Amino acid sequence: MQAEAVTAIITGLKQAGINFIASLPSTSLAPVIHAIMKDSDFIHVPIANEKDGIGICAGAWLGGKKPALMVMNEGLLLATYPLLSTLYNFGGFPLLMVIDHRGDFGDTYSWYFPTGIQLPRILESFQIPYTIVRESSKLIAEIVRGQKTTEAYGKPAAILLSGEEMYAKHF
Repeated sequence: MQAEAVTAIITGLKQAGINFIASLPSTSLAPVIHAIMKDSDFIHVPIANEKDGIGICAGAWLGGKKPALMVMNEGLLLATYPLLSTLYNFGGFPLLMVIDHRGDFGDTYSWYFPTGIQLPRILESFQIPYTIVRESSKLIAEIVRGQKTTEAYGKPAAILLSGEEMYAKHF
């Protein structure tokens, strides 16, 4: 991930009031996860799998935190059952999901396309609002807007990170 994107993500999370982040290690997200781990403004919980991240973030929200989940798009697909369970069995909770969205239009690694193509459809079928951010200059505003959306909606919202400007060496 480009340094400008890392700085913008951290700034956006802080401006949005996010203070609790669960994440799964990801090569693409590693620079931002390391920055979060070093920043005392965040409680960071590394997770073993994405489905646990949904439950951990729900618990953090119940404890008065403003949570975010940071995972790859493939990982979010693995968390669909707990995500659906919180939405339909318990009514949902405000959760900003910051997702490494590989397989988007213009990506050059073909193995990402199945999940890259399907993730927006899955979010739509779950009625989860999302935006795809491809420019670092728009990250802060979109993260803040995403948090406003999740708080007003009372359910998850997603920021999908994509494009050459985010991941120049991978696109």
